[in-house]
Amino acid sequence: MHKKMIGYLAILNCCLLSVPGLTFATESVPEESFTLDEVIVTAIPLEKYLVTTSVITDKDIEAKGARNLADALEDVPGVNLHHGKKNNNTLDIRGSALSYTKIYIDGVLVDPLAKVSGGDVDLDMFPVSNIAKIEVIKGPAPVSYGTDAIGGMVLITTKNGKNYEGGKVSVVGGSNGTLNGSVSYGGGDEKFNYYINGGSEHTDGFMRNADRKSTYFNTKLNWKFENDATLTFTGGYSDTDKGCLAPIDPANGKPISYKSGFWPGLNNSEFRDWEKSNLSLQYAQKVNSKLDYNVKVYRFTEKNGLWANGADHDPAVTAKGYSTSRWNASYWDSTLNGVELQGNYKLNDLHTLTFGTLYNDIDWKKSNSALSDPYNYSWDSYNNKRYGYYVQDNFLPNEKTTITFGVRRDESEVTDTATVKDSAINPTINVVYRLDNNNTLRTSFGKTCSFPTVDQLYGTSGNPDLKPEKAKSYEMGLKHQFDKSLTGDIAIFKNDIEDLIFRASKSDPYKNVNYAKIRGVELELNKQFTNRLDGFINYTYLDTTGVKDDGTTSMLKYTPRNMFNYGVIYQADKGYKFRLTGHFSSERATWDDGTGHTATVKSTYPTLSSYHVMDLQIKRQINENQDWYITVANIFDKEYQDELFYPAAGRTVMVGADYKF
Repeated sequence: MHKKMIGYLAILNCCLLSVPGLTFATESVPEESFTLDEVIVTAIPLEKYLVTTSVITDKDIEAKGARNLADALEDVPGVNLHHGKKNNNTLDIRGSALSYTKIYIDGVLVDPLAKVSGGDVDLDMFPVSNIAKIEVIKGPAPVSYGTDAIGGMVLITTKNGKNYEGGKVSVVGGSNGTLNGSVSYGGGDEKFNYYINGGSEHTDGFMRNADRKSTYFNTKLNWKFENDATLTFTGGYSDTDKGCLAPIDPANGKPISYKSGFWPGLNNSEFRDWEKSNLSLQYAQKVNSKLDYNVKVYRFTEKNGLWANGADHDPAVTAKGYSTSRWNASYWDSTLNGVELQGNYKLNDLHTLTFGTLYNDIDWKKSNSALSDPYNYSWDSYNNKRYGYYVQDNFLPNEKTTITFGVRRDESEVTDTATVKDSAINPTINVVYRLDNNNTLRTSFGKTCSFPTVDQLYGTSGNPDLKPEKAKSYEMGLKHQFDKSLTGDIAIFKNDIEDLIFRASKSDPYKNVNYAKIRGVELELNKQFTNRLDGFINYTYLDTTGVKDDGTTSMLKYTPRNMFNYGVIYQADKGYKFRLTGHFSSERATWDDGTGHTATVKSTYPTLSSYHVMDLQIKRQINENQDWYITVANIFDKEYQDELFYPAAGRTVMVGADYKF
């Protein structure tokens, strides 16, 4: 498939370059523009860039009854969600794990801990009540977002008071002692608007020690000045306590222990005071008809403590420096300070340059205590500096064609007792050609580079000699409008990763292995059957290969070869709306060789079985200010494993209501 893919891309590019008018001609082209908080930006908008991007609006979020980011993303083609032992909802995008994915909120990178320490991001910790739009980029992204996201990007735009005036109260409760509530209020005028949002969440969880409680607060303030400029302030804070799931032996249903890991043999652990905060200030101005720019300064903090009760341990596993008679604790703190400058300059009707630079300074520290004493510890401190420089040309040779070409240089400096420096120069190119009103072709190529994290370099299993992971990404796609009621999209993609960073178990050191290869196809159809009935279906085929520590190859961990999502939405009388969706995933590899868990588990489990689940939501709009809904997830109570030894939730029922004022 590799040679065919290259051939297809070459043929498509040759065809595009031979199209009449696709030269540096003088044909006049209307200016492409979009609105960023009232300031017109002349750079090419993301929806025109047309890599494979899935867009989820606030209306989609409400229609799904989504409570968090994981719920909002569950129908996106190419996205595979699964629940892990840290009681976190994580995802793979086209076979690449979440650690290879960047998440932005209003243009600011969040969760730097994932890129610095290798920690797991939990999508459940992103509430959606203040989200206006989510964009999932699955192809080579514009260089302004960085070229260190091998898997893709999730771009979140929050609500502002101008478009979301008034207040809203939401309450939802149901299975497993779940009770969530949020309140928001927005308002303002052309010169100033504001939006504030806060809430709390609680659930006992569907497994032992899977409880969670969280509080959060977000705000967004916008000022518009007379000189075509805006000032935007965003801020947020959350505090979460949650237990970590207990692994279950599928043969007998009993809890098991691991021989390896951070605290091998401890069966009861939890995160306490997982605090996150983000502050950002952005100034944007249109200088004249040719030039605009924006400056962002931001700060992101994250800290948590992992606690484990030594009294609840498996005596078959020898203690390794921790107490078996009291609680043990380990702490992580991370602070990111950053500044970015981006500008757009319109050279002429054909070319618009986007250029920029950024500087990130990340301090990361972890507790260092031989006895893991929660009240007597010292810190191991590290620093990671990141620099980025990029330029991109948005070329509009004619009304049918858009070409973007960009190049970016990234530098990373990680300091412990010594400094490890890495750098990379990566290009991206995207060509979009509108054949006619119903068909749009696209092709893209990009290089990406993921630098080793602090934990991979200097952690317990660290290796300061690690090389960056490098990847080449290719994509070709066609978007087709069959008629006014039916649209379709197909994308063929591949991703070749070199010097993959890997460790066989948590007790083994990290090292670079040869490669990982990802090939795939995405298909998507959306159909409006009648004024009352809509439907969708999407399918993803993945062919992934990774090299294990012993040199053998296998499908990448937890990546299914086949994924289906489908759904129908029916608008009935008296304000009722019915939404039925389904999700299918084929077998997934685990890379389990039986060495990581205790002898109580007699068998190895190289794969997890396929599963098919269905969800139902019934919603009634009483009037323009009130609605209620019932959501039933996993209607038929299907039993399956999200990850090895971690069963998925069974049938859950949630009842919620919204009131606007």
